[in-house]
Amino acid sequence: MIFSIMSYEAPCLLVASPALLDPNFLHSVVLIVEHDEEGALGLILNRPLPLSLAQVSQEGAMLFQGSEEATAWRGGPVDPQRGILLVQGGLPEEEDTVVDLTHFVSHRKDLLEELLGNPLGRFRLFLGYAGWAAGQLDQELEMGAWTRRPVVSEWLMPQEPLGLWQMALGSAPGD
Repeated sequence: MIFSIMSYEAPCLLVASPALLDPNFLHSVVLIVEHDEEGALGLILNRPLPLSLAQVSQEGAMLFQGSEEATAWRGGPVDPQRGILLVQGGLPEEEDTVVDLTHFVSHRKDLLEELLGNPLGRFRLFLGYAGWAAGQLDQELEMGAWTRRPVVSEWLMPQEPLGLWQMALGSAPGD
């Protein structure tokens, strides 16, 4: 069954239901970046990887000037070699996706290189993404697998990512 009316607009946040036991999305909070008649693309916000940005930079032959504790993030199960940036501050280009007044999403390698070389850059590098075919996510929403939430800026780059799901689950829509 394919739903012809999209039940949400991007950007928005999706909070996994406690009943959603798929290991790819267990206790996840997802930023939906794109949504159209062909499907949806999102980034899981609360899955840091045991892979430092210094390692990513070295493997990609890029200069890294950031914190040694900075890690890459698991954006989702699809295409884990693909890097997607969530950036706080700065000016987005035309091909970037504006999330809110202070954040945007980009796929640009030149921006990644610039941010890796900037010790003051505020960004997260996500490897992979969460993807849904046409109508699939609407069906999951209808079945109660997800709760839709508006974008909350403080949740996009949380200091305590492992507590984000519990916090998002307990908040009322619009909080």
